[in-house]
Amino acid sequence: MFENVNYDFYKTTLGRSAIPDEAAFNEYAAENKLFIKRLITDGVIVEREKDGIDSAVCMMIETDYNTALEMSGNAAESGAVASETINGYSYSYDRTAANEAAKLNAKSLEAKKYKWIRLYCDITQGVR
Repeated sequence: MFENVNYDFYKTTLGRSAIPDEAAFNEYAAENKLFIKRLITDGVIVEREKDGIDSAVCMMIETDYNTALEMSGNAAESGAVASETINGYSYSYDRTAANEAAKLNAKSLEAKKYKWIRLYCDITQGVR
């Protein structure tokens, strides 16, 4: 179980690049493995396809990483425009208010994680 939950699988097999390095990936790995292990043990999820559970865990790790980035305020540094000048007119955007509104309207972290579980696994009705 979880043989492929590693940075190499995430980057090469899944083709993802949101997490910049292995250390950042591993920071969230243990918590997500334990979360999925509990769901498997309780009979709540069943792997639907080869490496489905590993893929779901990797994507949940990415979700945790992105959420931490948003919470730290560093997400705005990843390409968002804070101010601009067009034909001599300058305008600055208040990203704080926009980010807070987005957080309030966004799905909870758990809902985002369950999205990945549903894509890669079958969810049963509970304990077997």
